[in-house]
Amino acid sequence: MDVDTQPSGLPDRALLQIYLSDHLTGATGMVQRLTMMRDSYQDLPVAAEVTQLLQEVTEDRQTLVEVIRSLGLRPHPAKLLLARSGELVGRLKLNGRVRRRSPLTPLLELEVVHAGISGKSGLWRSLTVHADALGLDPDEFRGLEERARRQQDDVVAAHRRLTRGAFG
Repeated sequence: MDVDTQPSGLPDRALLQIYLSDHLTGATGMVQRLTMMRDSYQDLPVAAEVTQLLQEVTEDRQTLVEVIRSLGLRPHPAKLLLARSGELVGRLKLNGRVRRRSPLTPLLELEVVHAGISGKSGLWRSLTVHADALGLDPDEFRGLEERARRQQDDVVAAHRRLTRGAFG
């Protein structure tokens, strides 16, 4: 018997709960980060992309909440609190500037967002693999993984635009 499945062939519920809860924690942090970016970067040439990404990541987070609920699982409240706290602490970094934003800050934040989207893509891929056993629609997760790929492409394009002025 495989160590990560129950005898019925279903994924181990305890492991699944941890996995989904960890991803919900990450998604919560991403929504907070993108909200801050949207509010702070209206003057940058990537403002529209950040606003669109915030909307989509918020929708993706809600989809994950619905998946967790549909499986009868619960998010881990301490992890969600950790995500909120961690995102706030992440803003307290030295950037070489006291009174104004460093041109490196949005560049680095886009890199963090890119990493988060990469993780989310893995989530949707994993759920696609186990969708049938969980009674979920694999096509929904394939579509979400494709959307994550497009989001990564959008973040890379925005990153390229900001890189031109970030070091000069």
